[in-house]
Amino acid sequence: MLRKIISIIMILSVVIIFAACGGTDTGGADSVDNNGQSDNNNQAGEDDTGGDNQGAASERPASVLPAEMDFGGREFRVVMPVVERIYHQFIVEEMDGEPINDALLERNSRIEEKYNMKFALSEISGPSSAVSRSVRAGDNAHDLLIDSIGAVAGIGAQSMLIDLYTVPHISAALEQHKPWWDQAISRDLAINNTLYFQAGDLLMFDKLRLAIMYFNKDMFQTLGLDYPYQNVYDGTWTIDKLLELTRGVNSDINGDGIMDQFDQWGFMSEHSAGRHFFAGAGFRTVTLDNNGVPEISMSTPRTLEVIQKVLEIATDGETMFHADTIRGSSNVWITASEYFQENRFAVRSSVFEPIVRDLRAMETDFGLIPVAKFDETQENYYSSVDQWHAMMVGIPLTADEDFAGFIANALAYESGDTLKPAFYDLCLLSKVLRDDESEGMLDIIFNGKIYDIGYVYGIGALPTLFSGMTQSGQNDFVSRYESISGATEAALERFIDTYDAE
Repeated sequence: MLRKIISIIMILSVVIIFAACGGTDTGGADSVDNNGQSDNNNQAGEDDTGGDNQGAASERPASVLPAEMDFGGREFRVVMPVVERIYHQFIVEEMDGEPINDALLERNSRIEEKYNMKFALSEISGPSSAVSRSVRAGDNAHDLLIDSIGAVAGIGAQSMLIDLYTVPHISAALEQHKPWWDQAISRDLAINNTLYFQAGDLLMFDKLRLAIMYFNKDMFQTLGLDYPYQNVYDGTWTIDKLLELTRGVNSDINGDGIMDQFDQWGFMSEHSAGRHFFAGAGFRTVTLDNNGVPEISMSTPRTLEVIQKVLEIATDGETMFHADTIRGSSNVWITASEYFQENRFAVRSSVFEPIVRDLRAMETDFGLIPVAKFDETQENYYSSVDQWHAMMVGIPLTADEDFAGFIANALAYESGDTLKPAFYDLCLLSKVLRDDESEGMLDIIFNGKIYDIGYVYGIGALPTLFSGMTQSGQNDFVSRYESISGATEAALERFIDTYDAE
């Protein structure tokens, strides 16, 4: 019965599409690990920018922090995962000439000196688990938690963290849509109007796990292709335009009659390509209704049209190469970056991190662009945030919420003058991106961030739905969803019940 109903909806959607002349979209990135991790008012729509900046209402004021506050040398205890790279850092000890490092020291020193307090950092494995144990024991051991979004969301749903809408200083900033906090998180993930974690200017790694695209300029010039920047500005950077540019580029350069990792491709993505494009259309698997209650949102005519098309593209072996299929590599994502630098892939769809991590020394120029729209009726560009590796902050339930809220808000605010410029302008622009056009893409990308409850909270099979179908070569979404819909609805109901019970 469900299959018949969905089939009827899909047929009706075609009629609606052809009947609507130039209507607007009301609707709809994640790099995965080698082991496969990889009509609703709350869907991203034409009037919803939703990213880090929210227009005139949230312009950064000259100062929001008290001129004087004396905490008597009190420690602000931060617990986070072990730092792997410069952009993972949060607290540093001394200047070393690296813009990120020095910006962090400046930010933290300003707060320490102004409010007579000190930062204390613990880098451990499994910080969310440590916070959970501490809270259950009734210990006030930590003031701020930093961990992956999935981990923080998990203990938040168990009431191990304080609802930020009740935390002094932070709550006012969130309610006033201040730009140093990520308003997209507030919009997409405030379940039952509660919010247990945030990001914003005080962190870098949420932005590095944002779905994007980039293209090899040398290959575009050799192939006689125009750079797609103007398409982005004109609103014509769509999936069809992407395919128009990249189809016909494939070449069996080693002549073995097999198109694989050793050949030339127009487009390289990954098994999560379908999810990138689905989110790029402004859609999510689970959204919040008008009361802040999660609901599955994958059966409207527009949603089904998008899903069917993106799966057909993602499972077409002649359209794109999937980096997940690289053989003989200990890290397929590093190898994929190497292949891109070797001028064998014209366009790559991934997340931001490989650009900063792998391409800083790339001799060939490349350009940055947002994930392609579904079609030109869609007004804005959207990018999903990786639900496994993006970092968030939360305040443990046993913390002094006035002290923790004050310092966390001060960190976020002061980062706008220190860490954000270092990350945005120095590390991304001056040292990595090579042209003014790519710099102009950053605002478009960052202002189109969206989060998906289905992914973040691991509702049923939703986190791996698109990547799993792509990996298996299956593109009949109606059949696949019919087989999991009951279990998925039940998983969502269990999550809502558990969330409400805490």
